[in-house]
Amino acid sequence: MAIKKVQEELDKQLEFFCDSLKSNNSFLQMLFDTVPNPMFYKDRSGRYLYCNDAFSKTILGISKEKIEGKTLYELPDLIPKEYADIYKQKDEELFNNPGVQNYETKVKCADSEVRHYNFYKATFVEDGTVLGLVGVMLDITSHKQTVEELDRKNKLLSGLSNTDFLTNLGNRRYFESTFSKKLAYLNRTGQEFSFALIDIDFFKDFNDKFGHQKGDEVLTEVASIIRNTLTRENDFCFRLGGEEFGLLFNTNSPEDSYALMEKLRTNIIAKEIDAANTSIYPYLTVSIGLGNILKAHKDFTSSSLYNSVDKLLYESKERGRNQTRMKNFI
Repeated sequence: MAIKKVQEELDKQLEFFCDSLKSNNSFLQMLFDTVPNPMFYKDRSGRYLYCNDAFSKTILGISKEKIEGKTLYELPDLIPKEYADIYKQKDEELFNNPGVQNYETKVKCADSEVRHYNFYKATFVEDGTVLGLVGVMLDITSHKQTVEELDRKNKLLSGLSNTDFLTNLGNRRYFESTFSKKLAYLNRTGQEFSFALIDIDFFKDFNDKFGHQKGDEVLTEVASIIRNTLTRENDFCFRLGGEEFGLLFNTNSPEDSYALMEKLRTNIIAKEIDAANTSIYPYLTVSIGLGNILKAHKDFTSSSLYNSVDKLLYESKERGRNQTRMKNFI
């Protein structure tokens, strides 16, 4: 009789324990489904043991029953292989290094839209053995779009801060920064480069005769000719102020640099823009000072080289304008 009572008591405790487990499991499932973020857990082989409503409806668009027991590769119509490969690799990394994992990747959702998600995963372990993992997903698409838009606007603002508003060439601030970088690169690699100053001849007379609006149009036109003459990736063109322009470009030889400047000068004449002093020349011309920086030297600074090339420009003016004066710096 005593043994029977003990057995009955044990049966009651077991029944209570089973009911508690069912109750706890129901509570956990209810909690999972209440959370608005997609959640899931998998066993060690990568099979989905359970997922919440947000995961089944938002991510895959099918019922939980069709997901549970499946691996990533058994849902090919819903999970593209290139994404499944990423998720599988991350799962294995976590299984091999139990603990917590956090990463960002793309997810193709049930509405066929590809969104950015942060994955937060953790292993569950029993008696030192990894049984599986649980994962929570956070949609960060809006955040990514905001960051990308902010980055785009920052780049736009950066571009504006480096651009002359009238001609769309680089401004003096950008010129000084680029010149310093060119010199630093010359010091590191020995890459030769050329620096030219271009000044429109008799531009004050032009403004006095035709007006400042026409003068602005000419500045824009000359800038366009400069940009269309120096078209290589490493050709940098600037408006330095007033009617003065600056160029920084790589050179194969001093002769090539000189030929390029002469081409620019004749291209400007070929536009046949009426000159202010037609008695000297019927069309608008420019004077050019050209320096070829062929070797690194401790005395070469952007300021000293600018002053030297400015003197060459002044020589062009003094010798009758509409010409290029050149010097090699070694």
